[in-house]
Amino acid sequence: MKTGNKNRIFNRLTALIAAAAAALALGIAVFGAYTNVNSVKRVVSTQGLSGTAFSSNYLSLAAKDALSYTLKTISLSESGETSTFEVNVCNYVHNNPSQVNEKNIAYTFTLTLYNLDGTRNTSDFAGLSATDSGGTSYTFTDGECVIMGKSLQGGTKSVETFRISVPKSFMNTALIQAVAEPNAESYLYTDGYKLGRTFSFSSGVTETNWTGAFTETTTDGYDGFNYAVKGQGRGTVTLAWDSTQLEINKVFLEKNGLAATPSGNTKSVSFSVDSEQQNRYDIQFYKTETGVYSNIATLSSYVKFTFAGA
Repeated sequence: MKTGNKNRIFNRLTALIAAAAAALALGIAVFGAYTNVNSVKRVVSTQGLSGTAFSSNYLSLAAKDALSYTLKTISLSESGETSTFEVNVCNYVHNNPSQVNEKNIAYTFTLTLYNLDGTRNTSDFAGLSATDSGGTSYTFTDGECVIMGKSLQGGTKSVETFRISVPKSFMNTALIQAVAEPNAESYLYTDGYKLGRTFSFSSGVTETNWTGAFTETTTDGYDGFNYAVKGQGRGTVTLAWDSTQLEINKVFLEKNGLAATPSGNTKSVSFSVDSEQQNRYDIQFYKTETGVYSNIATLSSYVKFTFAGA
Protein backbone atom coordinates (compact mmCIF):
# COMPACT_ATOMS: atom_id res chain seq x y z
CA MET A 1 0.00 0.00 0.00
CA LYS A 2 1.27 3.45 -0.87
CA THR A 3 2.43 5.74 1.89
CA GLY A 4 -0.11 8.43 0.86
CA ASN A 5 -2.98 5.93 1.07
CA LYS A 6 -1.78 4.77 4.48
CA ASN A 7 -1.77 8.34 5.77
CA ARG A 8 -5.27 9.03 4.43
CA ILE A 9 -6.66 5.83 6.02
CA PHE A 10 -4.90 6.61 9.32
CA ASN A 11 -6.29 10.16 9.32
CA ARG A 12 -9.80 8.85 8.61
CA LEU A 13 -9.53 6.28 11.42
CA THR A 14 -8.26 8.94 13.79
CA ALA A 15 -11.18 11.20 12.90
CA LEU A 16 -13.68 8.37 13.33
CA ILE A 17 -12.23 7.43 16.73
CA ALA A 18 -12.31 11.05 17.84
CA ALA A 19 -15.91 11.45 16.70
CA ALA A 20 -16.93 8.25 18.46
CA ALA A 21 -15.18 9.33 21.63
CA ALA A 22 -16.89 12.73 21.49
CA ALA A 23 -20.28 11.12 20.98
CA LEU A 24 -19.64 8.71 23.85
CA ALA A 25 -18.55 11.53 26.13
CA LEU A 26 -21.61 13.55 25.16
CA GLY A 27 -23.82 10.56 25.85
CA ILE A 28 -22.24 10.02 29.25
CA ALA A 29 -22.59 13.72 30.07
CA VAL A 30 -26.23 13.80 29.01
CA PHE A 31 -26.99 10.55 30.83
CA GLY A 32 -25.16 11.78 33.93
CA ALA A 33 -27.02 15.08 33.87
CA TYR A 34 -30.30 13.22 33.54
CA THR A 35 -29.65 10.68 36.28
CA ASN A 36 -28.21 13.22 38.69
CA VAL A 37 -30.81 15.94 38.29
CA ASN A 38 -32.52 14.92 41.52
CA SER A 39 -29.28 14.66 43.47
CA VAL A 40 -28.22 18.25 42.82
CA LYS A 41 -31.62 19.86 43.30
CA ARG A 42 -32.38 20.42 46.97
CA VAL A 43 -36.02 20.02 47.90
CA VAL A 44 -38.00 20.38 51.09
CA SER A 45 -36.67 17.98 53.72
CA THR A 46 -39.33 15.68 55.23
CA GLN A 47 -39.58 12.19 56.64
CA GLY A 48 -41.93 11.26 53.86
CA LEU A 49 -45.61 11.98 53.48
CA SER A 50 -46.69 8.96 55.51
CA GLY A 51 -44.35 9.64 58.47
CA THR A 52 -42.58 7.21 60.77
CA ALA A 53 -44.68 4.47 62.38
CA PHE A 54 -43.12 4.88 65.82
CA SER A 55 -44.51 7.64 68.04
CA SER A 56 -45.55 8.84 71.47
CA ASN A 57 -47.83 11.31 73.20
CA TYR A 58 -44.81 13.13 74.71
CA LEU A 59 -41.61 11.69 73.23
CA SER A 60 -40.29 12.97 69.91
CA LEU A 61 -38.40 11.21 67.12
CA ALA A 62 -34.64 11.56 67.57
CA ALA A 63 -31.61 10.37 65.62
CA LYS A 64 -29.96 7.16 66.80
CA ASP A 65 -26.87 9.00 68.06
CA ALA A 66 -28.78 11.87 69.75
CA LEU A 67 -27.67 12.64 73.31
CA SER A 68 -30.00 15.53 74.11
CA TYR A 69 -33.74 15.96 73.63
CA THR A 70 -36.33 18.71 73.56
CA LEU A 71 -37.66 19.93 76.89
CA LYS A 72 -41.25 19.67 78.12
CA THR A 73 -42.56 20.98 81.43
CA ILE A 74 -44.98 18.85 83.45
CA SER A 75 -47.16 20.56 86.04
CA LEU A 76 -47.23 18.69 89.36
CA SER A 77 -50.01 18.82 91.88
CA GLU A 78 -49.23 20.53 95.16
CA SER A 79 -51.89 18.61 97.05
CA GLY A 80 -49.96 15.36 97.53
CA GLU A 81 -46.42 14.18 98.06
CA THR A 82 -46.23 12.65 94.57
CA SER A 83 -47.80 13.26 91.16
CA THR A 84 -48.02 11.02 88.12
CA PHE A 85 -47.96 11.51 84.38
CA GLU A 86 -48.18 9.00 81.55
CA VAL A 87 -45.90 8.44 78.57
CA ASN A 88 -47.01 6.09 75.84
CA VAL A 89 -44.98 4.42 73.09
CA CYS A 90 -46.88 3.49 69.91
CA ASN A 91 -46.25 1.62 66.67
CA TYR A 92 -48.14 4.01 64.41
CA VAL A 93 -47.62 7.39 62.74
CA HIS A 94 -48.18 10.20 65.22
CA ASN A 95 -51.86 11.22 65.32
CA ASN A 96 -52.69 8.61 62.64
CA PRO A 97 -53.35 5.21 64.29
CA SER A 98 -54.45 3.72 60.96
CA GLN A 99 -50.86 3.77 59.67
CA VAL A 100 -49.33 1.05 61.82
CA ASN A 101 -45.88 -0.48 61.60
CA GLU A 102 -46.01 -3.86 59.90
CA LYS A 103 -42.99 -5.09 61.88
CA ASN A 104 -42.56 -5.89 65.57
CA ILE A 105 -40.57 -3.21 67.40
CA ALA A 106 -38.45 -4.41 70.32
CA TYR A 107 -37.17 -1.59 72.53
CA THR A 108 -35.86 -0.54 75.93
CA PHE A 109 -37.49 2.26 77.91
CA THR A 110 -35.02 4.21 80.05
CA LEU A 111 -35.62 6.99 82.57
CA THR A 112 -32.60 8.96 83.77
CA LEU A 113 -32.51 11.57 86.51
CA TYR A 114 -30.62 14.86 86.02
CA ASN A 115 -30.06 18.06 87.95
CA LEU A 116 -31.22 21.33 86.40
CA ASP A 117 -27.64 22.11 85.29
CA GLY A 118 -27.58 18.93 83.21
CA THR A 119 -25.38 16.84 85.52
CA ARG A 120 -26.47 13.34 86.49
CA ASN A 121 -28.34 12.89 89.76
CA THR A 122 -27.65 9.45 91.19
CA SER A 123 -29.75 9.87 94.34
CA ASP A 124 -32.62 7.53 95.17
CA PHE A 125 -35.90 9.32 95.95
CA ALA A 126 -38.91 7.94 97.75
CA GLY A 127 -41.95 8.03 95.49
CA LEU A 128 -39.94 7.98 92.24
CA SER A 129 -41.00 4.99 90.14
CA ALA A 130 -42.53 3.80 86.86
CA THR A 131 -45.31 1.31 86.11
CA ASP A 132 -46.00 -0.30 82.72
CA SER A 133 -49.31 -1.23 81.10
CA GLY A 134 -49.26 -4.65 82.73
CA GLY A 135 -49.04 -3.18 86.21
CA THR A 136 -45.39 -4.09 86.81
CA SER A 137 -43.64 -1.45 88.91
CA TYR A 138 -40.01 -0.42 88.41
CA THR A 139 -37.82 1.58 90.77
CA PHE A 140 -34.82 3.83 90.15
CA THR A 141 -31.32 2.72 91.09
CA ASP A 142 -28.59 5.35 91.16
CA GLY A 143 -30.94 7.75 89.41
CA GLU A 144 -31.85 5.43 86.55
CA CYS A 145 -34.73 3.12 85.68
CA VAL A 146 -34.17 0.71 82.77
CA ILE A 147 -37.18 -1.27 81.53
CA MET A 148 -35.99 -3.91 79.07
CA GLY A 149 -37.73 -6.42 76.86
CA LYS A 150 -40.58 -4.22 75.67
CA SER A 151 -42.20 -4.90 72.28
CA LEU A 152 -44.89 -3.44 70.04
CA GLN A 153 -46.72 -5.96 67.87
CA GLY A 154 -46.55 -5.30 64.14
CA GLY A 155 -49.52 -5.26 61.78
CA THR A 156 -51.97 -3.91 64.34
CA LYS A 157 -52.28 -0.86 66.60
CA SER A 158 -50.00 -1.45 69.60
CA VAL A 159 -49.44 0.90 72.55
CA GLU A 160 -47.48 0.60 75.80
CA THR A 161 -48.17 3.14 78.55
CA PHE A 162 -45.73 4.01 81.33
CA ARG A 163 -47.10 5.80 84.41
CA ILE A 164 -44.30 7.77 86.04
CA SER A 165 -44.58 8.80 89.68
CA VAL A 166 -42.62 11.92 90.67
CA PRO A 167 -42.06 13.44 94.14
CA LYS A 168 -43.35 16.96 94.73
CA SER A 169 -39.77 17.95 95.62
CA PHE A 170 -38.88 17.71 91.90
CA MET A 171 -40.64 21.01 91.20
CA ASN A 172 -38.02 23.34 89.71
CA THR A 173 -35.19 21.12 91.00
CA ALA A 174 -34.84 18.04 88.77
CA LEU A 175 -35.13 16.70 85.23
CA ILE A 176 -36.05 13.25 83.94
CA GLN A 177 -34.85 12.11 80.53
CA ALA A 178 -37.05 9.45 78.91
CA VAL A 179 -35.86 7.40 75.92
CA ALA A 180 -37.49 4.52 74.06
CA GLU A 181 -34.68 2.94 72.03
CA PRO A 182 -35.27 0.12 69.53
CA ASN A 183 -32.82 -2.77 69.36
CA ALA A 184 -30.48 -3.07 66.38
CA GLU A 185 -32.96 -4.92 64.16
CA SER A 186 -35.96 -2.76 65.10
CA TYR A 187 -34.07 0.43 64.16
CA LEU A 188 -34.58 -0.79 60.58
CA TYR A 189 -38.35 -0.56 61.11
CA THR A 190 -38.36 2.90 62.74
CA ASP A 191 -36.48 4.66 59.92
CA GLY A 192 -33.39 4.76 62.17
CA TYR A 193 -35.13 6.79 64.88
CA LYS A 194 -35.59 6.40 68.62
CA LEU A 195 -37.96 8.40 70.82
CA GLY A 196 -36.80 10.82 73.51
CA ARG A 197 -37.75 13.82 75.67
CA THR A 198 -36.49 15.60 78.76
CA PHE A 199 -39.07 16.56 81.38
CA SER A 200 -38.90 19.40 83.87
CA PHE A 201 -41.44 19.92 86.64
CA SER A 202 -43.28 22.93 87.98
CA SER A 203 -46.41 23.87 89.86
CA GLY A 204 -49.41 25.63 88.40
CA VAL A 205 -50.41 25.94 84.75
CA THR A 206 -47.80 25.98 82.03
CA GLU A 207 -47.74 29.23 80.02
CA THR A 208 -49.79 29.02 76.86
CA ASN A 209 -48.01 30.16 73.73
CA TRP A 210 -47.68 28.90 70.15
CA THR A 211 -45.41 30.19 67.40
CA GLY A 212 -44.89 29.58 63.69
CA ALA A 213 -41.80 30.08 61.52
CA PHE A 214 -39.86 28.65 58.59
CA THR A 215 -37.01 26.35 59.64
CA GLU A 216 -34.72 26.95 56.63
CA THR A 217 -31.95 29.54 56.85
CA THR A 218 -31.76 30.20 53.11
CA THR A 219 -34.16 30.06 50.17
CA ASP A 220 -31.55 29.13 47.58
CA GLY A 221 -32.12 25.90 45.66
CA TYR A 222 -35.28 24.69 47.39
CA ASP A 223 -38.57 23.75 45.73
CA GLY A 224 -40.40 24.00 49.04
CA PHE A 225 -39.92 25.02 52.65
CA ASN A 226 -40.64 23.60 56.11
CA TYR A 227 -42.83 25.66 58.43
CA ALA A 228 -42.87 24.63 62.11
CA VAL A 229 -45.83 25.36 64.36
CA LYS A 230 -45.04 24.56 68.00
CA GLY A 231 -45.93 25.59 71.52
CA GLN A 232 -47.58 24.87 74.85
CA GLY A 233 -51.20 24.91 75.92
CA ARG A 234 -54.48 24.82 74.02
CA GLY A 235 -56.03 27.15 71.50
CA THR A 236 -56.48 27.81 67.79
CA VAL A 237 -53.76 28.46 65.21
CA THR A 238 -54.53 30.30 61.99
CA LEU A 239 -52.19 30.37 59.00
CA ALA A 240 -52.82 32.81 56.15
CA TRP A 241 -50.54 32.82 53.12
CA ASP A 242 -50.12 34.59 49.80
CA SER A 243 -51.33 31.99 47.31
CA THR A 244 -49.50 33.70 44.44
CA GLN A 245 -46.24 32.91 46.21
CA LEU A 246 -46.83 29.67 48.13
CA GLU A 247 -49.08 26.63 48.16
CA ILE A 248 -49.57 24.52 51.29
CA ASN A 249 -48.97 20.76 51.33
CA LYS A 250 -52.36 19.17 50.56
CA VAL A 251 -51.42 16.03 52.49
CA PHE A 252 -51.25 18.09 55.70
CA LEU A 253 -54.76 19.41 55.04
CA GLU A 254 -56.18 15.99 54.22
CA LYS A 255 -54.49 14.27 57.17
CA ASN A 256 -55.96 16.79 59.61
CA GLY A 257 -59.37 17.10 57.94
CA LEU A 258 -58.78 20.73 56.95
CA ALA A 259 -59.68 22.86 53.93
CA ALA A 260 -58.04 26.11 52.88
CA THR A 261 -60.34 29.12 52.63
CA PRO A 262 -59.58 31.48 49.68
CA SER A 263 -59.96 35.27 49.85
CA GLY A 264 -58.49 37.12 46.88
CA ASN A 265 -54.77 36.27 46.71
CA THR A 266 -54.82 34.90 50.26
CA LYS A 267 -55.68 31.43 51.53
CA SER A 268 -56.06 30.54 55.19
CA VAL A 269 -56.63 27.57 57.46
CA SER A 270 -57.39 27.31 61.19
CA PHE A 271 -56.95 24.29 63.44
CA SER A 272 -57.11 23.49 67.14
CA VAL A 273 -53.90 22.75 69.04
CA ASP A 274 -53.33 21.05 72.38
CA SER A 275 -49.75 20.41 73.48
CA GLU A 276 -50.90 17.52 75.66
CA GLN A 277 -51.76 15.71 72.41
CA GLN A 278 -49.25 17.23 69.98
CA ASN A 279 -46.88 20.13 70.54
CA ARG A 280 -45.40 20.52 67.06
CA TYR A 281 -46.64 20.49 63.47
CA ASP A 282 -44.26 20.43 60.50
CA ILE A 283 -45.96 21.88 57.45
CA GLN A 284 -44.57 22.20 53.94
CA PHE A 285 -45.14 25.18 51.65
CA TYR A 286 -44.21 24.87 47.98
CA LYS A 287 -43.14 27.49 45.45
CA THR A 288 -45.46 28.73 42.72
CA GLU A 289 -44.39 29.42 39.16
CA THR A 290 -44.62 33.20 39.63
CA GLY A 291 -43.22 33.47 43.15
CA VAL A 292 -40.21 35.49 44.30
CA TYR A 293 -38.01 34.02 47.06
CA SER A 294 -35.01 36.29 47.43
CA ASN A 295 -34.36 35.59 51.12
CA ILE A 296 -35.93 34.23 54.32
CA ALA A 297 -37.34 37.62 55.30
CA THR A 298 -39.21 37.83 52.00
CA LEU A 299 -40.40 34.24 52.34
CA SER A 300 -41.61 34.82 55.91
CA SER A 301 -43.63 37.85 54.82
CA TYR A 302 -45.84 35.56 52.71
CA VAL A 303 -47.23 33.71 55.77
CA LYS A 304 -49.14 35.30 58.66
CA PHE A 305 -49.36 33.29 61.88
CA THR A 306 -51.90 34.00 64.63
CA PHE A 307 -52.75 32.11 67.83
CA ALA A 308 -55.74 32.46 70.13
CA GLY A 309 -55.62 30.70 73.50
CA ALA A 310 -58.52 28.53 74.61
